[in-house]
Amino acid sequence: MKAQLSPITTIIICLLLLNLLGLTSLYSSLHQGGEFSGQSIFYRQIIWFALAWIFLIIFSFINYRLYFDLGFIFYAVNLLFLLIVAFKGRTAMGAQRWLTFGGIGFQPSELSKLVIILVLARFFSLRSRHTFVRGFLLPLILVLIYAGLIFKQPDLGTALIIVFIFMAMGFSSKVKKRYFALLIVGAIVLCPIGFNFLKEYQKRRLVVFLNPDIDPLGAGYTIIQSKIAIGSGKLLGKGFLSGTQNQFNFLPERHTDFIFTVIAEEWGLIGSLFILVIYWLILKKILDKTRSLKDNFARLLSLGISYLFFIHIFVNIGMTLGILPVVGLPLLFLSYGGTHLLVSFILMGIFINICRNNP
Repeated sequence: MKAQLSPITTIIICLLLLNLLGLTSLYSSLHQGGEFSGQSIFYRQIIWFALAWIFLIIFSFINYRLYFDLGFIFYAVNLLFLLIVAFKGRTAMGAQRWLTFGGIGFQPSELSKLVIILVLARFFSLRSRHTFVRGFLLPLILVLIYAGLIFKQPDLGTALIIVFIFMAMGFSSKVKKRYFALLIVGAIVLCPIGFNFLKEYQKRRLVVFLNPDIDPLGAGYTIIQSKIAIGSGKLLGKGFLSGTQNQFNFLPERHTDFIFTVIAEEWGLIGSLFILVIYWLILKKILDKTRSLKDNFARLLSLGISYLFFIHIFVNIGMTLGILPVVGLPLLFLSYGGTHLLVSFILMGIFINICRNNP
């Protein structure tokens, strides 16, 4: 009988591989004209990776059942952060999303994903709250409060993600499915009205998604360059530091939202598939463990984590390929950034603790 790696061991190996690939791709993306022009960003990301692993270790030793009682406290604290952002948040690239403490900036909108998973896992795990008001309406209101504040920053991608998490975890709970089905129908009906509330650049992104050539030097520029880079990578790629779209600065945001494009151009289809296999292994191990969990709170926590990871991977890679609109979501464990990396590793630490407490 073949020996099989435990979920924890498999996930740790996958995370280490993604960290190595992330730093390699970040190093390449920060080159311009053959010169390493982003040293401070690269070294800062190394620090973020180190902090992320520390957070993972810490949260892997905290009993996940504590979050059942602390979820609402976390919700209130992060709500306060979101309100502060709305009035005094730091603005960058046209969005007011950041708070700064001691010279270190972070995004409360990223923390919202973690908090929403904890709160919804509590709501949906209680049999006594599977009624319309307690099992559907109340958690929906809590989610919409967060989504509304995040949407105003503006951060449409994150706002939609927490709504998606609500829908996905709701369908996985014992709450009646017709409530969520009616919500989907209502959202589809209201889409034309919701379009009017979008910022002009968000509207342009949707129009460009339908026809990138309508504004090739403006809103459509990034996605056109992304598809050129991915296609030019072919099967084996152009090699490390040899991607033309990357090295000659044709591709904007390549160290953040479009890091996958750098990987596809330099390592080709083979390298891209390798990344997808690693992601598949992580999601598979989480879902395999979920099926064996008897604690409903732990089951919903694990499902919420897997749903969040999946939507980040799917949307980010989809937008780089041009099959989804550009919404500004980082690629899981690879893109440059601090808050989203820490949140992702904290969630992995919580899942590892679930594994340890439910062998």
